[in-house]
Amino acid sequence: MDVSRIESINISPGGIPKLAVESIKVEEAGLVGDGHDHEKHRTPLQAISLLDAELLEALRDESGIPLVAGSLGENLTLRGVGVQRLGAGDRLRVGGDTGVVLEITRVRPPCYVLDALSPDFKRLLWNRIGMYARVIRSGRMQTGDIVDMELLATEHRPLLREPKGGCIDGSSIATSILADHGMPPLPSVEYSSESIEENRP
Repeated sequence: MDVSRIESINISPGGIPKLAVESIKVEEAGLVGDGHDHEKHRTPLQAISLLDAELLEALRDESGIPLVAGSLGENLTLRGVGVQRLGAGDRLRVGGDTGVVLEITRVRPPCYVLDALSPDFKRLLWNRIGMYARVIRSGRMQTGDIVDMELLATEHRPLLREPKGGCIDGSSIATSILADHGMPPLPSVEYSSESIEENRP
């Protein structure tokens, strides 16, 4: 039987690609040693970005770009998890009962830094570039760690989606679930054609 696991742990000082490391310390702010290009990305609600290895492979085939783990800036490349099917409040337990616990918070929008791969590449990525998660329990994780999923009941687990044409913060579909889990609401942002550039990641 296939086992859900960490295929790659990826960090960088900022930007892409993120490069693989064998193991990492995980704190509330995210992976120790990982950086961000923009200060507004430094928030506990998007401490760690997750992407399916299977999706990365599909995007590589569709685009012809030689994508590898970390190419899209994800912190954790996961196999057998089905990140795209997760919703706000779902939890991932990494490395057993005493391991790191992550909780899905929002969809990850395609960032403009991906333009460096190909100007047209982002059109393939709407709703296909993974999720953000916050850290519920810190600790250490390493490549190959088993990932166990704790999913909310279906009626309380909306899929997080993002409309084409701009970035959203996920608050319109996730706020009530975040509140149920003691998390502060995400800010409500209306994106118009005039505000997309100002608010893009």
